[in-house]
This record gives sequence, C-alpha cells and structure tokens, in this order.
Amino acid sequence: MRTGNNRGKNDQDDIAGLLERIAAESGCMYLSDLRGFIYRERFRLAVTQIPASDYPVEEWQDAAYYMVGSDDKFKTAEEAKQRILECL
Repeated sequence: MRTGNNRGKNDQDDIAGLLERIAAESGCMYLSDLRGFIYRERFRLAVTQIPASDYPVEEWQDAAYYMVGSDDKFKTAEEAKQRILECL
C-alpha cells in the first residue's frame, strides 16, 4: 500500500495521508482500527467530510481496499470514496 505517497508536492506538508487522516478524524489511535467496524459511524462521518479531490484516485482505492476489502479499480476518487461509504 502506498499510504501517503500519492499526494502532490504542493500539499505534502499540509495534508496527511488519507488513511492517517481518516484515523485521526475518527479518533483512532492505530491505523489497524480502520479495518474493524467498531467505529463505523465515526469512519462514515470522517470519510463523508473529506473532499474526494483532496487525494488522488489511487490513494482512495488503497483506502477502499484497506478499510472494506474492495479491490475494484476506480476511475475517479469520488467513485472510490462512495464505495467506502456504501460498505460502512
């Protein structure tokens, strides 16, 4: 997984990797917490509030795989974000 490596050079210092951001905004201490559904509503809220355009489609795709086991290939970041939300 390429967590955090897909961001553009302009925003590398401003925005954490997508998985790290979801974990932080959900109040999780560990990335591995994102694989469980104990905090499902927190995850849903965090993902909903993150604009798809903040991260490239590859990073959203990695998040979909890590969080909900989806290994689909998405054309847009918004498609990947919606898949995560559908599965939460």
